[in-house]
Amino acid sequence: MAIYRKILAALALICGVVLVYFYTLNQPRFIAGTAPTSLKPYLEALVEGLNCADDTAHLDFGSCASLTIYPVNWTEDNSLPQLDDKHKKCAILWIGSRQNLFETNLKGYGGIWASTPLLQNFLASFHISSDYVPIFALPEQSRHNASSQYFALIGQQPRVQQILERLNLPFKQYHLNTDIQELRHDMSHIRAVIAGDTKFHPSSMDIHPLFLELAQNYIPLIVPWIWPQEDTINLFNDRVTFYQSEQYLEDLLRDFEKYTALLHYRAKKAAHLVLQEFSLQRNIQRILEHRTEPNDKTRFHKPFSQTVSLNVPTAVGHYTAGDYALAQDLATYLKPKLTAVDLTFYNSLYRYPTEFNILIRGFLPPADYDLLAAYNILYLAYAQFAQDETHEILPTFEKYLSTLETSAKKVDALVVASQKLSDALNARGIRAFYIPQFTDTKRFYYDFDEKLKSEVLFVGINTFYRTAVPALLKRGVKVDVYGPRWPLGVAKAEYADNQILRKYYSSAKIVLNDTREGMKQFGFISNRIFDATACGALIISDYMPEIEQIYGDSIPMYHNDEELYELVQYYLTHEDERLEKAKRAQEITLKHFTAEKAAAQFLEIMAQIKRK
Repeated sequence: MAIYRKILAALALICGVVLVYFYTLNQPRFIAGTAPTSLKPYLEALVEGLNCADDTAHLDFGSCASLTIYPVNWTEDNSLPQLDDKHKKCAILWIGSRQNLFETNLKGYGGIWASTPLLQNFLASFHISSDYVPIFALPEQSRHNASSQYFALIGQQPRVQQILERLNLPFKQYHLNTDIQELRHDMSHIRAVIAGDTKFHPSSMDIHPLFLELAQNYIPLIVPWIWPQEDTINLFNDRVTFYQSEQYLEDLLRDFEKYTALLHYRAKKAAHLVLQEFSLQRNIQRILEHRTEPNDKTRFHKPFSQTVSLNVPTAVGHYTAGDYALAQDLATYLKPKLTAVDLTFYNSLYRYPTEFNILIRGFLPPADYDLLAAYNILYLAYAQFAQDETHEILPTFEKYLSTLETSAKKVDALVVASQKLSDALNARGIRAFYIPQFTDTKRFYYDFDEKLKSEVLFVGINTFYRTAVPALLKRGVKVDVYGPRWPLGVAKAEYADNQILRKYYSSAKIVLNDTREGMKQFGFISNRIFDATACGALIISDYMPEIEQIYGDSIPMYHNDEELYELVQYYLTHEDERLEKAKRAQEITLKHFTAEKAAAQFLEIMAQIKRK
């Protein structure tokens, strides 16, 4: 009996193998078509992954025994395949975003894959339906432990090379495309990558997949800020470090250890993004979902619960802007309570869906493109209007309330940083929450620095409404100014490092504040007030009843240039009174105007929205 059982088992095994063979033989398959050399590894990995997927048997191939994938429009020598109508319907075009699209010749194919959402939208304008299949990182290879580390310099960047040499930092230069294999081999040695060239092709919108692989390996990326319509490196949003000037890059490299934690935090987020949205597995999932449910055009993963995007009204990479710093401070205190918190920019090419989206704005109304989350909150942190060289074009208070009422209907919650505006909106039956601007007490505290000591300090960009600095300079008062666009010889530097701005405030006897007319008219207090007072500095400000209501006389205020001059002269010579008022203002700020308190208020609003 035992031998019969063995024979039956052997026959069953043979039958199983035969059945699998015939099943495999008749199962529809994907085939790799002709492709540029640089794309072959990705095409082959994609085809192999699709054919090995468990649920390809359920795909609808129509009358085709197989589907051939042809990458097109990625390089100059990459053109449409020459196919007759019969073979077209069994072919898929994987279209790169090089600016040479075939708008009129894409009919009759079995499928169209677009490499970027922007390209997908462009094709849709020609009534061409496509799926989103971006370039992806090849599966991560095991890396050996490296004992030495250096900076990888990618692209021709002689000025950056000079900075590295001047600072005596070890580096190795690579050329994109020609040195890819060497760079892959060296990844475990790389401390950070400084790249000037990040695109797959000079005229494309696609990021080079090499940078996805670098990010996948937790290597910090440092790149120059480029207008994002020209470079999709900004698909990482705040997950890479952008530099806007060579001086900023030099400062970063000189004090690299100080920035290490921040860079590695961004690198960790970048690695997570690659795994979630730019991996081989994610692309296979997208393709299979779209072929089984062709009406589902989801580009990115559906948002996870308790995820938040803070969208700032500054351009990608503008880390020195006050709006970015405000959002960054808020994110610090939201993160411990949520699954994930990301910063995006008003001109980001890629907005990954989150459950909540907090639009930090000054201008109105929000665009429909801004409202991509499951729940959207508009945080009007300040008032911004059209302006020219000499004045600001302001609506009436009534007109502004009407504009806000229109905006409020588009979002799930309206939050304003003005008590005056909040009260007026609620009186009209428009639900508005009041959350003032705030300071981060982890970044702004008393931290005196002898090298930054000043009598009178002003930090900010020069624009038409700046009156305090010119008024004092005209009267012979020395003012230490930091900021761009000031006349030659006025500013000591074009910027003060926001990471150590507390040192500037803590080391000044008096910090000046002047307020844009729109902010004053609608009751918005500048966060310079909160940051400087948190550092124990005495603020002298132009008059606002809202400041007086909160701080009383602990913040001296002026109505005209002469009063400003007299206040500065008085408090420079009355040390005890200056310190006493600064101390009282500091106590008020730390009690009522912290990022921690603002985060708690936003979390409560989010909970209320979900309870509806």
